[in-house]
Amino acid sequence: MRRRLAVLTIAVTSLIVISFLVPLGILVRSQAEDRALARAETDARSVAAALAVAASFSSTPLDAPAVEGVLGAFGFPAGIGVFLADGTVVGVGDPQDPTVDTARAGLAYTARSSGATAVLVPVLTSGLPLVVRAEVDLDALRPGVRTSWAILGILGGLLMLIAVVAADRLGRSMVGPVRGLHRATTALAAGQLDVRVEPSGPPEIVQVGTAFNDLAERLSELLQHEREAAADISHGLRTPLAALRLQVEGLSAAGDRASLLDDVRAVEEAIDAVILETRRKSDGGPRRCDLAALVRDRAEFWAVLTAEQSRGFEVEIPRGAVEVHASAREIVTVIDTLLENVFAHTPPGVAIGLAVSTAPPTVQIDDGGPGFSTTAVRRGESRGPSTGLGLDIVRRIAEGSGGSLTLGPSPLGGAQVVVRFGPATR
Repeated sequence: MRRRLAVLTIAVTSLIVISFLVPLGILVRSQAEDRALARAETDARSVAAALAVAASFSSTPLDAPAVEGVLGAFGFPAGIGVFLADGTVVGVGDPQDPTVDTARAGLAYTARSSGATAVLVPVLTSGLPLVVRAEVDLDALRPGVRTSWAILGILGGLLMLIAVVAADRLGRSMVGPVRGLHRATTALAAGQLDVRVEPSGPPEIVQVGTAFNDLAERLSELLQHEREAAADISHGLRTPLAALRLQVEGLSAAGDRASLLDDVRAVEEAIDAVILETRRKSDGGPRRCDLAALVRDRAEFWAVLTAEQSRGFEVEIPRGAVEVHASAREIVTVIDTLLENVFAHTPPGVAIGLAVSTAPPTVQIDDGGPGFSTTAVRRGESRGPSTGLGLDIVRRIAEGSGGSLTLGPSPLGGAQVVVRFGPATR
């Protein structure tokens, strides 16, 4: 856009400059010629007047010495010639010049030809009129005219340069804010509801930026209300679900009771996953935290349960900080969800491994259980009674951080879950 604006400005400015400079250049040349002709006419008339005065005081026609005396009084002006009655020329001129005969008839005029331009003024005496001829050398004017044209060209170039610089500044003031709006809208479309722009540029673009911020704010509020409503509904389902569990546990048929309890447990997991998800999306904290410190804290929390179930619990966490592009609540959700899956789907006594690495920031959880399909990360897909929502939440947290989630076999014989996070510098 800036380039197109600069090209358009150069084209328009060129047309304007040319439309002014070409007539101005012609005017400069015309004025130079007019001044030269006016100067020549003034010199010719001055010499003619002096010759007329000298002839009035002389009883005989003016001869060459007398004319030379008059011209000497004027300092012998360049290009001046006096044509005497006998054909003698004093000064500059061709005795056979045909324009002189026209001037002898008493006509003062300017003679123009391809060779030269001259001003002729007759001097009426008692005899045949004298003719004063002032030649104008137009070729001598060309260097000055060219100099004037060069100055005009330089001024035109400066005007175009100023116009281009002004257009570039104007383009920057427009393109920069528009690009910022484009980046912000792209980020908003990708789900970054906290993105905002700093309104700048022309008033119209400032209004668009302000409207974008209002729209993003309104979307955030609407989504926040929806999440709160989902959390409230999920919490409200827990009470009737608890009553349903009690009724199922009171059934006499052991087979029906076990099957229904599995279904109730799956519904409970789905409700817990919804609550975790809404809490995570409602988190307005900074998108930066220490992965190592949070994993160390959650490992201490879960160590109590592993000890009660006689599970081996091996934890490897580096001593230094591991900064990641995620909030503390998201990291806690990831660790708790993954460990809850291990406890829910492996029998007591199965070993668990928890490790944190730095390049890239990664959390790895291994277990010695039966394992699961690598497609379990997809929402709603699981081999057991679980809904698969927990792993889907972990996957979205990882991808929102700039990382990924992968599943595979564990060296302990069961499943391995590797969660990679984006670094905090992203």
